[in-house]
Amino acid sequence: MFFAGLALAVAVVASGDEARLSLTSKPAHAKVFVNGYFKGFTPCTVSISSAQAAPQQYRLTLLLAGYQKWDKYLSLTAGATKTVNAQMEKLPDPLAGKTICIDPGHPSETSAGTKGPSGVTENHINWVIALKLKSALTARGANVVLTKSAENQKVTNRRRAQIANENNSDIMIRLHCDAAPNSGFTVYYPDRQGERYGVTGPAPTVINASRCAASLMYQGMKEMLTAHLAGRGIHGDSATYIGSRQGALTGSIFSQVPVLTIEMCVLTNASDEQFIVSLSGQQLMVQALQRGLETYFAEN
Repeated sequence: MFFAGLALAVAVVASGDEARLSLTSKPAHAKVFVNGYFKGFTPCTVSISSAQAAPQQYRLTLLLAGYQKWDKYLSLTAGATKTVNAQMEKLPDPLAGKTICIDPGHPSETSAGTKGPSGVTENHINWVIALKLKSALTARGANVVLTKSAENQKVTNRRRAQIANENNSDIMIRLHCDAAPNSGFTVYYPDRQGERYGVTGPAPTVINASRCAASLMYQGMKEMLTAHLAGRGIHGDSATYIGSRQGALTGSIFSQVPVLTIEMCVLTNASDEQFIVSLSGQQLMVQALQRGLETYFAEN
């Protein structure tokens, strides 16, 4: 059986009664499976006690995150050693080529945002994280659109959605920090249509796509943040103050693309504020947002 895209070098050397596989891979530390059974990580030597004098077929599989599965059938006999050098092929980056609209929340027609106990503003944190996320995503081949060009630029929520639409964005993520009595991050999505300025939206297709995006975004972010910041769950826009009155947030109503509002932390909580103002916390948040987007685009 032939598996396309696999690079393989095999050398056969006489050995004892067992068959042996001497395995290396580039990159190293790939998981090794023989006939579906885990045997260790490359580089390693695997003994095959079931090998017979007559040649038998064994399936060798190597798995490494971010790389294509390496799969090959090998003919093994008792007393022989095969040396396998596997060249792993990198998977395409799920973010490459995607158009991602980053909306650093505030100031808008609604408010200038909240602030933390030390006085740091939500507007500032949203902007800093947006710039760092833009840099990280651009380096990975994504096309990134920002909804404003300066930290204190006032842009209405309707206009923010229009910018995402005009650029045919694959997703719009709206970055915010919460004011609440608890702690952690939250992902919101439009769970129903709302009405604002005589317009009803978003379309049912956007609602369904946003619901899917919220689940996968939250899953990816939680993987990165679980030891540092609590997850407060996934909620519909209707659970927010404005969403409960309009049916959905204004930025969602006018969006024609999947849209999420991400409350990155509770800025009014001293511990959350300390996390998000630190360079390490900001780096981790950017990594979590990337992981969430990776998780979403890997399936969409």
